[in-house]
Amino acid sequence: MTYQERNNVVSILSNLAISAYILLRLLDMNASGEFNGPDAVNVWARMVIWVIPLGILATIAGTILFNIGFAIVTGNPKPSFVVDERDRLFERRGMMAIVGFAGAGFVSAVIALALGYSALVGFNIIYFGMAAGSMGADLVKFFSYRRGY
Repeated sequence: MTYQERNNVVSILSNLAISAYILLRLLDMNASGEFNGPDAVNVWARMVIWVIPLGILATIAGTILFNIGFAIVTGNPKPSFVVDERDRLFERRGMMAIVGFAGAGFVSAVIALALGYSALVGFNIIYFGMAAGSMGADLVKFFSYRRGY
């Protein structure tokens, strides 16, 4: 497994864990009535704003720990950091996935708002559209590396 594949695996697992946490937290906050009232979007934003940097830190820590563990298990301590044309191609494919999912999430949120749903629903659609885009990009890159082209 290449260095890039290992990083994609960690990113996929982090994304799944963070998205699951956000979803469970949103359901819990909704059940407890925290979104009832005029400041529902503010409450949502305060919850999301600290989860994003924690998710980034969790991904970084997971990547470091996973690569250390992989090096210990395989006995290959030095990963290759060389980036070639194929890596750039896979990165572009991943970016197309992000743009596609994030764009679809934005358009879906606008449609939901036009149909009368609350701004809170719109923000959730945008957030999960972007999360799906990140997951899609990581999956595209991972399968591209597995396939080899």
